Amino acid sequence: MGLSEGENQLGNKLVRSSDAVYDEKRSIWNTAIDKKPAAIVVCETEEDVVAAVKLAKENQWSISVRSGGHHVGGFAVCDNGLMIDISNMNKVTVDVERKIVEVETGAKSGELNAETQKYGLAVPLGTASGTGIAGVALSGGIGYLRGVYGLTCDNIIGATIVTAEGELLEVNEENYPDLFWAIRGGGGNFGVVTKLQFTAHDIGTEVLALDVMYDYKDAKQILQKVQAFIEQAPDEAISINLTVAVLPPAPFLPEFLHFKKVIMLLAVYGGDAQEGEAIVQPLRELAEPLVDQSGVMPFLQIQQRLDPMIPERVNCYGTSLYFADLNDEAIDALLENLNNPPAPSILGQLWALGGQMNRVPANATPFAVRDAKYVLLVDAMAMGGDDEACKQWVDGLYENLLPLSHKKASYLNALDESKDATKNAFQENLSRLVEVKKKYDPTNTFRHNHNINPNV
Repeated sequence: MGLSEGENQLGNKLVRSSDAVYDEKRSIWNTAIDKKPAAIVVCETEEDVVAAVKLAKENQWSISVRSGGHHVGGFAVCDNGLMIDISNMNKVTVDVERKIVEVETGAKSGELNAETQKYGLAVPLGTASGTGIAGVALSGGIGYLRGVYGLTCDNIIGATIVTAEGELLEVNEENYPDLFWAIRGGGGNFGVVTKLQFTAHDIGTEVLALDVMYDYKDAKQILQKVQAFIEQAPDEAISINLTVAVLPPAPFLPEFLHFKKVIMLLAVYGGDAQEGEAIVQPLRELAEPLVDQSGVMPFLQIQQRLDPMIPERVNCYGTSLYFADLNDEAIDALLENLNNPPAPSILGQLWALGGQMNRVPANATPFAVRDAKYVLLVDAMAMGGDDEACKQWVDGLYENLLPLSHKKASYLNALDESKDATKNAFQENLSRLVEVKKKYDPTNTFRHNHNINPNV
């Protein structure tokens, strides 16, 4: 099958199914995914990535790419193709004067945050430190800075990509502008992105953060009041994340919260902390708080707030939908569907959207949903063999809420495989993405993703 050539060039970076480390290297965050690639290449350099892509071409293998390996769909691993693992390529370089960050795409969000915060800078990212930079950025990136600085993909200013032909390209607005446009929201459809360059922003090392925990019984009035708040809120106060969860009996939680169903409000005020305190005060009074830890705190602390609720490895089933608003019908339907999950380990997150991320024209990047007011992300983590019940519950929730959703669209970073996912998410941008796909990956080598099929 051509593996002897691969051995000569890649040496022990090439892992076959007979190797002792094969099962370890093919495992990813979502352990419900059990796929078996024909081979795995654990890359250390861009030259390794080029060699790996050429090896795949020789053997007519499709390619999956592992960076953080944290997507609920398990796209980092494939059956019978080549898994290219770039998780060891994680160098972060900060140009403080130009406020530009170059990062190898094996890096995780927490690693990038830690480096930029040394200088009081931040790249808009997601809301957990264990997710990979590449996955977050290439399919959007909705984080705590979205209201002021937009999405992660909006802040990409350049990239290095290995194409399906094994060519190493530097892309930006001047070089390969069609490909540059496509990767800022179009996912991993166009090649192996080995480096990304981002604009970084001065936010300081401490921010005004909201961290309030309410009783779930007050969820309806909380959602109604959040809706009213957002309608008059400035950009700095828009990035509000609500999370429904049953708290574990963890030692860091007081006993009265063990197994308690709560709705947590997490947010970052994206401006002067002193000015923001009065503006965000209503969010601390939506109901009687169970716990209120809001205040000025390190940005890294709020970015890591949800980490304890996300196991390092778990069987997970997830879905997502956008909403235009939170009218009473939508609130009632949402809460009804979240009321009786099949397992206690669910995360139901509702994120408010708006501000700068919604001012970007829908065709400026592939990320087309720029007019939704909320996005729902639901993860059901099956801990004790309740996989089928969790999957059925997630699928049922999606089908029940779909008629109330905005354009039937989902956030691709939080959605399992779905036949209509790309059409609904990319909207009017899909045809342009298909043309770029035909140009750079006409054989659909990179198809283990929310796929843009070049043959439609």
